[in-house]
Amino acid sequence: MATRECVNSPNCFCYICGSYTFKKQKRNIPNFVQKVYYAYFGIKLGDQDKSWAPHVVCSVCVEELRQWFKGKKKSFRFAVPMIWREPKNHSDDCYFCLCSVQSFNLKNRKDISYPTIIRSAIRPVPHGPDLPIPSPPDTLDNILDDLDQISPISSDSDDGYDPGTNDPELFSQSDLNDLVRDMSLPKNTAEVLVSRLKERQLLNSGVSFSWYQFREKEFVPFFTEEGDLVFCNNVPATKLWLLNCYKTTKYWDAT
Repeated sequence: MATRECVNSPNCFCYICGSYTFKKQKRNIPNFVQKVYYAYFGIKLGDQDKSWAPHVVCSVCVEELRQWFKGKKKSFRFAVPMIWREPKNHSDDCYFCLCSVQSFNLKNRKDISYPTIIRSAIRPVPHGPDLPIPSPPDTLDNILDDLDQISPISSDSDDGYDPGTNDPELFSQSDLNDLVRDMSLPKNTAEVLVSRLKERQLLNSGVSFSWYQFREKEFVPFFTEEGDLVFCNNVPATKLWLLNCYKTTKYWDAT
């Protein structure tokens, strides 16, 4: 997005739940939170090198994840966290510009209305039959040991800002596939996410998502199972298959 300053700073919102977060509730994102986030949601807490994403979390989310990991709380309050994408404009596709937070405080913050039908910010999804509650791991030592170093946020210029149109940009098939791949979403989470996008009419006509239900079948011939061991039986063929599925540049950017 060719940017100008948002109405509200992204760092006034929690990366996990998307709620407006007052100074008293703000927390940085330490390694512990990143690991528990991955353990619970099955996806990596990313976007920390992007200026358009929040770089803080709220104390409520931190404590809920901590309690779940320690076995003192059965579950987090939703199964799929906020999913952030780069906004196309500030007029109708920027979560931070569309939130009206004036005159709200800690006592009445529950009355804040958040945008639900925009492409760049998809609201959390609660647990349900297709999104079961995960069990906490015994340890976090082996989770995300190779977490990327958080890069400094690059400053953006107001030059070239395009206010865009009033029509939300819909997901094409390639956009949808890229989103699922970039987020490393497991099959059940991908199905629910895409179903929500369809309900909110954020998919172009003709976009299909039924293949997510059986996407692992395409990989089965490349793997062999012997007892408890599963291994790739043909690495060159697997690489060729992946390169045929995705554009070469996009594939290497995602690795």
